[in-house]
Amino acid sequence: MRLKIEVLTILLVLAFQASGQKFQGGLTAGLNAARIDNDTDELYGKLGLNAGAFVARQTSIDLLYWQLELKYTSRGKYDIQRDLAGNIMGLDLIDLRYIEMPVSLHYFINERIQAELGFAPDVLIREYYADENGAIPLDNANDLRRFGITAFAGVNFFVRPELAFGIRFNYSVVPFYKFDAYAVRYRNSGWFHDVLSINARYYISR
Repeated sequence: MRLKIEVLTILLVLAFQASGQKFQGGLTAGLNAARIDNDTDELYGKLGLNAGAFVARQTSIDLLYWQLELKYTSRGKYDIQRDLAGNIMGLDLIDLRYIEMPVSLHYFINERIQAELGFAPDVLIREYYADENGAIPLDNANDLRRFGITAFAGVNFFVRPELAFGIRFNYSVVPFYKFDAYAVRYRNSGWFHDVLSINARYYISR
């Protein structure tokens, strides 16, 4: 809890300090729909929140901006197995919480639509596992990488000059859990985060 309060304090300071410079800055929040690639074939069943702050600045190229974010985000998987009659036979929950720092380039296609592309280093701060019988002790869980990186792309739509809504797709650059067995293809070498998110972005200064 103390770590979350400290992170949120830093985010607010960054966003408000941007108002006194040539930077744009503000707050962002949204909803994630996540799955784990190479685990099972479930859809984006794990829902979670993301929230943070950002600063942005125009580059020497018109309509092109760079942006730095600091965010709390939730990923993982939520998979329910059912029989042909629809009865629940099993449940698999992996709830992973991260602090990430997305760095991206944003290009205005027109005055309302903006495309984005970037990378996001992250650190794992919490993990929780459960099945149909309840919580699974961490001692019995997989050994996950504490530090990782994802690549992302997205589109944002500005409904007002200070308010935008967007869709972002995140995918792991390196697996956050690596299989012991040899894999012919890199994509089959471990677990990869696969996340779709819907976000709102509010500019305190622009």
